Amino acid sequence: MLHPIASPAVSSRWRVESHVAKPSLILNAREKNMQTIRFALAASISVIATATSALAAPVLGLSGDKTLVMFDTEKPAVSKTMEVTGVDKLVGIDYRPGNKTVIGVTPDHRIVSINLETGAASDIAKMDKMLTITDAPVVVDFNPMADRLRFMSGTTNHRVHPDTGAVTVDGTLAFEEGDMHKGETPNIVAAAYTNSIGKPEKTAMYNIDATIGALIQQTKPNDGTLKAIGKLGLKDKPATYAFDIQGMEGGKNTAYLAANKMLYTVNLETGKVTEVGAITGVENELRDIAVLPAM
Repeated sequence: MLHPIASPAVSSRWRVESHVAKPSLILNAREKNMQTIRFALAASISVIATATSALAAPVLGLSGDKTLVMFDTEKPAVSKTMEVTGVDKLVGIDYRPGNKTVIGVTPDHRIVSINLETGAASDIAKMDKMLTITDAPVVVDFNPMADRLRFMSGTTNHRVHPDTGAVTVDGTLAFEEGDMHKGETPNIVAAAYTNSIGKPEKTAMYNIDATIGALIQQTKPNDGTLKAIGKLGLKDKPATYAFDIQGMEGGKNTAYLAANKMLYTVNLETGKVTEVGAITGVENELRDIAVLPAM
């Protein structure tokens, strides 16, 4: 059973308080002009504030074995916490833009749909080929263009049909010819696709390499070829990396990294991170994140 994400309706019971004093009934011309300017300025600030907050998107984080937390991309203070039921553990989560659901994968290769209202996980399919799962991070991310699940660990690179569980074994992850890391064994611990909204005409895949501490592009996802973009520039090496890319209308993309209980944006051209703020209200490090559509 699939559980589409529904945007909550705005309650008609919201009450907006106005603290603008009523103008005097008798104003001279100069006072009237100043009053008009003040009202216009207040209205402009209100519009700007509304537009800015509309850009914030909810982020779903995976912590511990199966704990989901919710915060947003502007203020990463956890607002909700939920235990997923119907599974013992999740190795990763992602938002599936093709049908607007949240998907998780278990260590026994079950693909489940997660109801964000109840926390219940419902089976969709089981993969027909196993990925060797050790203590190494497992990558779970949707290609929005193909509506296929990218499932990787170590240098193993699988492509999965999410509705049937059919697995295609793709090319082993390796740095491409001409890359400065050619010949080194990649240590990919997180990945995400651009334009993850609806079914886009094009997309690109980016990874995080923990050994190099850098943003990597998987230039040909099915072939497994990798190209280093640039160092992240983190002060301390994280225990975990949780990475996702927010796709927006008009082809705009913003990449986010959760590491060391901090939220960062990641420049997809240079790899450099910029701090957003501390992720507060969560006990353990986040193992994965999924940026949901802005409400």
